[in-house]
Amino acid sequence: MATKKYRRLNFLFSFLILATLPFSNSPVTSAKSIRTAEGQAIQTGVQNQLATPAAIYTQADASALSATTQDLLGEISGAQIVAQDEKLSKFSRCLLDPGHQQAGDFIISTLKGMGLPPIVQTFQAAAARGLPSRNIIVRIPGANSRATHLITAHWDSSPTRTFPPTCNSLAPGANDNGSGASALLEMARLLGSGQGRYSFRDDLELVWFDAEEFGWLGSQYFVGQWNSDRQVNPRGQPLGAVLNLDMVGYSGGKSQGEIWAVAQNADTQALAKEGLDLAGKYLPGVKYGTYTIGDLFPAASDPNRQSDQLSFWNAHMGTAIFLTEDVADNVGGDQRWHTPLDKLYFDDGSLRLDQGLLAESTRVALLITANRAGLQPSRIFSAIEPPFEQNWAKADRPVRLNTDNGKTAGRGWLWGPQPNRTASEPYAEAPGGKRQVVYFDKARMELTRPDNGYVTNGLLVTEMTTGLLQLGDNRFEYRGPSPLQVAGDSNSQNRNQTAPSYASFSALVKAGPGPDLTSLEVQATLSKSGQVGRTETLGGLAFNRHFVPDTGHNIPDVFWNWFAQAGRVYDPQTDIYRTGPVFDWLSTVGLPLTEAYWVRTEVGEVEKDVLVQLFQRRVLTYTPSNDPQWQVEMGNVGQHYGAWRYEN
Repeated sequence: MATKKYRRLNFLFSFLILATLPFSNSPVTSAKSIRTAEGQAIQTGVQNQLATPAAIYTQADASALSATTQDLLGEISGAQIVAQDEKLSKFSRCLLDPGHQQAGDFIISTLKGMGLPPIVQTFQAAAARGLPSRNIIVRIPGANSRATHLITAHWDSSPTRTFPPTCNSLAPGANDNGSGASALLEMARLLGSGQGRYSFRDDLELVWFDAEEFGWLGSQYFVGQWNSDRQVNPRGQPLGAVLNLDMVGYSGGKSQGEIWAVAQNADTQALAKEGLDLAGKYLPGVKYGTYTIGDLFPAASDPNRQSDQLSFWNAHMGTAIFLTEDVADNVGGDQRWHTPLDKLYFDDGSLRLDQGLLAESTRVALLITANRAGLQPSRIFSAIEPPFEQNWAKADRPVRLNTDNGKTAGRGWLWGPQPNRTASEPYAEAPGGKRQVVYFDKARMELTRPDNGYVTNGLLVTEMTTGLLQLGDNRFEYRGPSPLQVAGDSNSQNRNQTAPSYASFSALVKAGPGPDLTSLEVQATLSKSGQVGRTETLGGLAFNRHFVPDTGHNIPDVFWNWFAQAGRVYDPQTDIYRTGPVFDWLSTVGLPLTEAYWVRTEVGEVEKDVLVQLFQRRVLTYTPSNDPQWQVEMGNVGQHYGAWRYEN
């Protein structure tokens, strides 16, 4: 941030002004939370008039907010921003320092590594003693663009509060403005081609301005070239929203830092207010305030003008607002700005900047811009056909999001974190005699008739226990039952040799129906040799709850209750997360092939008692020693089947 006037304004005078402002303009106003919509009951019908678990309620989470926007915001990492700032603040980035050139090279190299080769806009200015300066620009073209929206930050720094800077001391500039420059690098990480998940209707550009400390020279040059430079504006479009980040990482010892949106006129006030509304919906815990030039200082000399958004204001181009950590300056401001002490860490090694505030500032800037630029519903796996991903996404997109961000979704994978194998496999009834399939850890999906887009979930457990590889509705090839373990660690290379395999269950699958054992304890055990036994010690942990007459087998309560689980699910038609049934049990797991049996198997190289039941499509496991939310899980049937079919 360029040197501000009125930096030493009397504290009492500032406090009195703050106290007299109306609430709507108060700098301490925080974002509002928003209520969740009411739910609606639905019926979860299944085929063959089989019983179903208790009715489940479904409701939209967070008032039907865009799931893609939630995903994008959730992927922002404060730790990643700190890591980038640590690298950036090792360079003394005052324009006359050797570290300035090195820092620019670092940003360019980092962006190339993210799959985003930048545009470098080189300019020279007399005010910068004729030295070459570089604006660094990343373009993300929109699908049907009407305007170009910018998120900006300057990457140079200053060690002194004189103007122009003398560059006679180290200028680490961790907060001013390593914080803003590193926030943009985090956005680039998420938007780079290596991720490829997020796209927009309009064009979006991330811009690192140079020579801000010498009087906003980089942004002035950028604005002056906008209508003629076809590298940065190839479509000849107008500018839309412009969000400038400068000093967004210091919370002044507060338990939570603040984010201020600084506006100048009615249009920029509307954008700042739009940010308040959006933050209230998507980021209800964030402290977000709005400020208009002239609220605390004379408008002509308001120090909150002094950053790169001023170039856009002066040129009347775009709708630019300024995001910063403080607008009252000497009330909680960073007193180390423009000194060699503007470091990322204190001398004792503790973090001086606020990692949470860095992440929140990045989220707010990206949220406002993504809303204006028209963030499009995203796909996770562009390499597979959309029907496969839609089938995967309902249950596992919320799990993937929470897993990526170190949170818990409260349940395990229904399919798995990503596709493991795609193939075209023989199937007599498919067009041309082959169908597209996708393997996940837990199962396989098939698209037998592409014309209707209906994805099926293969009878993989039936094939592995009978040894019959299915090649058509009525065509089979005998391979022999799979020797792989049904649950626990791999039994390859003489490991986990006590665990029963699919072959261990083969005789039980062929044995046919049994009696109705509803309400009785599950006491049956099974060894690797296929020997059935009994345990009274474990029997009280599970009781048969539901009898399925179609196959003559009982489903224990631990599995039947798990079928009824509700949770966060994704609706690909509306790009919304909802609370509702996670899956339909019959189409997902199929009919039970066997009773449930207690087995001994190694899990993480520790031998445990695990209750296992084989269904046509899946294997379910219940491990009493696990934490409650992980006690019931899907077996890795997709992995096992792929190995049985392709490796044996």
